[in-house]
Amino acid sequence: MANIAIIPIGGKGSRMKNEVPKQFIEVEGKPIYLYTLEKFQKNKKIDKIIIACINGYEEEVKETCKENNIDKVINVVTGGKTQLESIYNCLKELNDIASDEDRIIIHVGNRPNLSDELITRIIKESEEKRAVVSVIPEIEVMANRTTGKIIPRKDIVRIQTPQVYVYEDLAFFIEDGEKYYGEFATVCDMFLENDKEVTFIDGEMLNFKITYPEDVELFKKLIKK
Repeated sequence: MANIAIIPIGGKGSRMKNEVPKQFIEVEGKPIYLYTLEKFQKNKKIDKIIIACINGYEEEVKETCKENNIDKVINVVTGGKTQLESIYNCLKELNDIASDEDRIIIHVGNRPNLSDELITRIIKESEEKRAVVSVIPEIEVMANRTTGKIIPRKDIVRIQTPQVYVYEDLAFFIEDGEKYYGEFATVCDMFLENDKEVTFIDGEMLNFKITYPEDVELFKKLIKK
């Protein structure tokens, strides 16, 4: 059984309002996605990494991996229009590589601040639970802006990555990807909507997604600290 990480870095980051895609913004001399790759390179549980990259940046990413000794990367594929399509493109590349019981660890490249402990813990949990997703509790008061009704926050969690799935459990998606990646945003909601069991485990508050300029500034402060 191998643990294979899929790292999508395909988003353009329109909310960042930056000419450079958000994962390629440099912090302390390194692109954001490289911080993410370094976490998976160093983790002892991870055997291989495959990257889904925004079109036109493939060679740059390969060169960056080479220069920084990210040697677990087995391929850099072109990403799709959505995160789920990018994941599908990676899974297709694994057709002749992955075995049924291999664990597929999905983590988006613009969450660079996850801990080594979280990667290890979610993989270990998947050995029994198979589909495992990291989440954090909702701490804000939530309301439905259409109905004006308060949504009980005790019933709400915010879904993060990493997420882990068994390769053979993804077969339905691999065989008919177009049916799913145009309808769902992530593997997690695709699983849940298709009545597949998913186990939630505690994620990390500092494992935030870099989406807005303020997120970049926060990450800079964390790196400097």
